[in-house]
Amino acid sequence: MAAVEGGCTVTLNGVELERIDSLGSPIELSASDTLVFSGTGPTPTEMAKVELIIGPVPVDSGSTTYRPASTDFSATIDLDEVSPYGVGLFRVRGITDGCVAEAWLRISGRSPFATLSGLTAAGLTLGGLTGLLGAVASRRRWSRFAAAGAGLFTGIGGAVLGQEFGRLQLSYPSLTLSAAGAAGVGFLLGGLMGPRVAPRAVEPSGLEAVIEPAVMGPRPVRVGAPRGVAEPEPMYPRREAIQSEAPAPLAGPYWCYVLAEVDVFDLTDHTKVVVRLRPGSWYLCKREVGGWAHVSTGEGPEGWAPKGSVHRQG
Repeated sequence: MAAVEGGCTVTLNGVELERIDSLGSPIELSASDTLVFSGTGPTPTEMAKVELIIGPVPVDSGSTTYRPASTDFSATIDLDEVSPYGVGLFRVRGITDGCVAEAWLRISGRSPFATLSGLTAAGLTLGGLTGLLGAVASRRRWSRFAAAGAGLFTGIGGAVLGQEFGRLQLSYPSLTLSAAGAAGVGFLLGGLMGPRVAPRAVEPSGLEAVIEPAVMGPRPVRVGAPRGVAEPEPMYPRREAIQSEAPAPLAGPYWCYVLAEVDVFDLTDHTKVVVRLRPGSWYLCKREVGGWAHVSTGEGPEGWAPKGSVHRQG
């Protein structure tokens, strides 16, 4: 669109609007300066008004009334009243009874982090990044959705910071694109990292028949087992075919402890943490399968814990 509509001759602080009507060539004023909208119209006007706009929202304005009407007009805004709340790139709109003029202004001379908008945007960006990285690092099934939600705050904060540093026109489209882009990055990172891998369920096969039969009875403690802990034994004879296919006897049961907090995963849903082992208590390790130990906490739930995180008694 044209910089001036209505045939007026307009300047901002003495600069013709044709020179500052694009994002690439805004007029730059200090935070302590005064914005002056002035000019001459083809017909007399009774009012002159100037506005500072971010997106569709006017953030400050100044106006002058003329009695009688005058062809010369002027309106001002003191930028030191605006700069504590925000600096950076603004759209300037000047209005008279017969003309409308628009141009671009960059307010400098104050750090964006010393303004209310800049501090709020920095907090949103930092909080969003922290949440995004935390969600990705947790590697849960919900990580991609949590990372996408955190990305929304990161994108909004980043867009406001872009405006504060005078590099971005803040508007509904720019906010939407920034928020959607950051949310998409978070969703992608959460999907690439994937959920944390838990131990596979042991199928009820010949190995289960050897280790944990449905019907058990007491049996003398075998050599090497902890004192006072009986190993389960099936009431029915073990078949030679099963014994020939099963691997060597697995370690357990034995009393164990942990030196730090350890998550225990459900026996069947291996993405679900059912209990957390803590130092200072004894737990019963029923068996070991690969790199995992089947741990019981007593009357509470039991499940799989990494074998390297539990320590045998004695």
